[in-house]
Amino acid sequence: MFNEDKTIAAAQKVMLEILQEIHKICVENNITYWLEAGTLLGAVRHKGFIPWDDDCDISMPRADYEKFLKVARSKLPKDMFLQTKDTDKEYPLPWAKVRKNDTLLVESGETGKENYHHGIFVDIFPYDYYKYKWAIKLMEWCRTFKDKKNKYPKGSAYRVIVTIYTNIIMALPVRIVVFIVKFFKKHKEIVCCNDGEFFTYAIEGENVRLTKKEDILPTKLVNNVFENKDFFIPNNPDRVLKANFGASYMSLPPVEQRKTHAKYIVIDYNKE
Repeated sequence: MFNEDKTIAAAQKVMLEILQEIHKICVENNITYWLEAGTLLGAVRHKGFIPWDDDCDISMPRADYEKFLKVARSKLPKDMFLQTKDTDKEYPLPWAKVRKNDTLLVESGETGKENYHHGIFVDIFPYDYYKYKWAIKLMEWCRTFKDKKNKYPKGSAYRVIVTIYTNIIMALPVRIVVFIVKFFKKHKEIVCCNDGEFFTYAIEGENVRLTKKEDILPTKLVNNVFENKDFFIPNNPDRVLKANFGASYMSLPPVEQRKTHAKYIVIDYNKE
């Protein structure tokens, strides 16, 4: 696993450059977005990138995401590339990336020889509205047990039971949704793009997260929130981070869990 601090720091500078361009396009075109996942965690806990993190994530409501895809091709600088299945036919993922040309970031699970753009990137996830309240209620209940799990020693009966319950039963509603989407193609019966109480992203994939809309929208522009730059964050970042990372999200993970995603990174690929 690639973990050279200087190279990761240099890659983060490239990601920040991409993120600033995305922010500029969104502001100029009235497109809603927010910092997502580890990038949001970095903003709150580190005031910038998590030191060992080598990716950058944002999200948008589906309608804003589609609008961004339309305008970004002509608005992005020439040294950046909007990657989707339409612009890069071999690209395998159901969400967009903005890549920096003449750079290279090969993630775990990749060889670097795939026939698609491998530049340093920012992920852009589309959020859809989600209809079924029972799934998120079950997930919230399971997360409560999951947060309590760490209070008990490894190997204890309670911890074993909670681990089985959260890893199997908690995932069941999501797996049902994915099954319906993949095999019955009834995407519109599961999500609706106009409104709803809950949000979800990556409905086409297997990493579905469910979030209350009120915790995301309206987003907030916060000065100097990330690497001393202004960006938008969710309306209630504390609830979002607790849902994604647990109640102790402000605590640093053990050193052995501070892992990067990249196998290797090249900042200026033309010089290699």
